[in-house]
Amino acid sequence: MAPPTPAAAPEAPPRVAESRVTSAIDLPAPSTVRVRVTDERGTRILTLPLDEYVLGAVRAELPRRPQRDDTVTRVLQVQAVVSRTYALANLHRHEAEGFDLCDSTHCQAYRPRLPTESDSDLAARAVRATRDQIITHQGRVIQALFHADCGGHTTSAESVWGGSDAPYLRPVPDFFCTRKTARPWTFSTDGTSLRRALNSDARTEIGPRLSRIEVIDRDLSGRAILVALAGAQSPTVRAEEFRTVVRRVFGPRSIRSTWFNVTRHGQRFVFTGVGNGHGVGLCQAGALQRAKAGQSPADIIAHYFPSTRVQPASTAMLAPSPALRHLGH
Repeated sequence: MAPPTPAAAPEAPPRVAESRVTSAIDLPAPSTVRVRVTDERGTRILTLPLDEYVLGAVRAELPRRPQRDDTVTRVLQVQAVVSRTYALANLHRHEAEGFDLCDSTHCQAYRPRLPTESDSDLAARAVRATRDQIITHQGRVIQALFHADCGGHTTSAESVWGGSDAPYLRPVPDFFCTRKTARPWTFSTDGTSLRRALNSDARTEIGPRLSRIEVIDRDLSGRAILVALAGAQSPTVRAEEFRTVVRRVFGPRSIRSTWFNVTRHGQRFVFTGVGNGHGVGLCQAGALQRAKAGQSPADIIAHYFPSTRVQPASTAMLAPSPALRHLGH
């Protein structure tokens, strides 16, 4: 079974405002969530029971190929706990716009039930089986980040977005991810098109010429941390910022992760790499392989989020740690 669509994973953790760091008493688990949904009917804001929203987030991550029911059950239970945790940690992300969460990868993907789906399907059962369960670190809800494919090793939030790190978002090896059948990806483009893409964002602006792109720092997994651009201007940017700018123009199947090398052949720049997504937190491809091997949802979560536990939301502090204030875009 192929991993879920990579675009469904959160792009980056949000900033955590100091004013939101309060106690469990100040922030009880909400009964409803306001979600902005955009589809063929237009854009609207839905007020949903929390677990109905979680079910929509889980359904957005459903495996694309048939798999044994016990495997799917385990991996969907993991996704349900992760999606509920992410929702509760980020309820105020769009507060100024009049809703809590959006249905895109800016938050986490959400989709309503299809006519072929029922209240007793595997996704619905996974959400019910994990009702009220979230992931915490020292009693506080975590930023439960996830991505499609780590390529064999996750990375840290610090490496991707800078600042200090959360102890549960540190890099971990993932032998199970490397057991899947996968090929390295390649993206190639001409220098003129790439120069225009880079000039579309102030962070990567290089002016009327592009001479060179070079990775100048990598993390322990091998992912790029810093990328130096050489042109009329020569900025150095974080690799995730570079990837974001390029993907905005060329699409999600261009530079799929920051675990890449870049070479120049004449007027073309060629990127080759492994993995899909930012690489922080839960690897969905690895989680699927672990579920196939019979690992429990608790064991899978513990691997990708070290030093955490699963506990009822009603007993947790529903504001992320102040240590995550630096994260975001």
